[in-house]
Amino acid sequence: MLSLSAPPAVAQSSSPSPAPPVSPTAVPPGIELARSRVDTMLRTGHADASWFSASFLAQVSVSQVNAVLAGLTSALGAYQSVEYTPTKFIAHFAKGTDDVQIHLDAENKIDGLLFKPPLLSLDDALRALQRVVGTVSYVIVEEGRSDRAALNPSEPLAVGSAFKLAVLNALLDEITRGSRHWNDVVPLAQRWKSLPSGVLRTWPAGTPLTLATYAAEMISISDNTAADALVRIVGPAALKRYGGSNDPFLTTREVFTLKSDEGTSLRGMYLTVDSPTARAAVLRRVDALPLPSIGGLLSRPNLAVEWHYSVRDLCKLMDPVAALPLMSINPGVAAPGDFARVAFKGGSDVGVVNLTTMVTTKRGTKLCFSATENDSAHDVNGAALETAYAAALRQLAKL
Repeated sequence: MLSLSAPPAVAQSSSPSPAPPVSPTAVPPGIELARSRVDTMLRTGHADASWFSASFLAQVSVSQVNAVLAGLTSALGAYQSVEYTPTKFIAHFAKGTDDVQIHLDAENKIDGLLFKPPLLSLDDALRALQRVVGTVSYVIVEEGRSDRAALNPSEPLAVGSAFKLAVLNALLDEITRGSRHWNDVVPLAQRWKSLPSGVLRTWPAGTPLTLATYAAEMISISDNTAADALVRIVGPAALKRYGGSNDPFLTTREVFTLKSDEGTSLRGMYLTVDSPTARAAVLRRVDALPLPSIGGLLSRPNLAVEWHYSVRDLCKLMDPVAALPLMSINPGVAAPGDFARVAFKGGSDVGVVNLTTMVTTKRGTKLCFSATENDSAHDVNGAALETAYAAALRQLAKL
């Protein structure tokens, strides 16, 4: 919930994968078995948990593998065949190919699996984005020029944890003015603790943390407790400049509570009042409730209780903070080696996925690429969006 803080679990770019892929020069053991596993996965769209090592499954679920498989067929069309070369497998689809690296351990269990981004043209990748189920928007903005590509770029959509770009902007304003400093220490308060993602929720209340630590945790692993801490530290006045229609500006704890069984009645009240003052009054009652259990969270989308920004808004929020070192800790689905610099923040929730990346190419071109997928009826795994987005980034790297 409320996080897309790391590269996809089964990597679809050359960013680090969670389990070691076969090296480019290695010949994997059990070639025919490995080929058969790849062929079956791509032909059926499903993986069998018994094929994988315990170490792999500890980091990557079978459902995540299946989501990646679905993303590949969405981008490349029907699967046809797979061929082996000394360095990799090449999977052939109706509309292109994809490189696959797989490694089997001594027990013939898969302990490494890597799907590279499909070799699509920029136009093909954008067409794949347009085919994603639900409501989709995207924009590619090149510095000093009009949009390179756009689809509904000014439509506010639910964006999950991408809202944290607004929080970082508000903090950066105060640091730039000198009213705060990156090395200022603020003890962690119990009332700021939220649900995952993140680790600060498990740290003892009163732990002294610098503002730089809160910010780095909020962006790099999308720590919800760090975000809520900074929302409270900078305050509503500082956030108003970046909140847009998000008034009052929600904390993740408030969103979790409103999207829980325990928050049903207050959710109804929150959605029926029509002024920021009235909504703030409801949120004071929300803040008095204990943090809900993860098991009590809604399993169906509720896009009304969210942070709403257009992809154009997100690129504007990314621009002032992209040069901060903390923005490059997690490159998202971009391959860092393809660019001179990568800054990333994404977001996800039930029915929500956003990816926002600002890159500088090796030729010096600066671009922001933001894409959002919303589905009010179903949860979304983001695989199709991520696959097409990663393929588009590969083409943008050439500019």
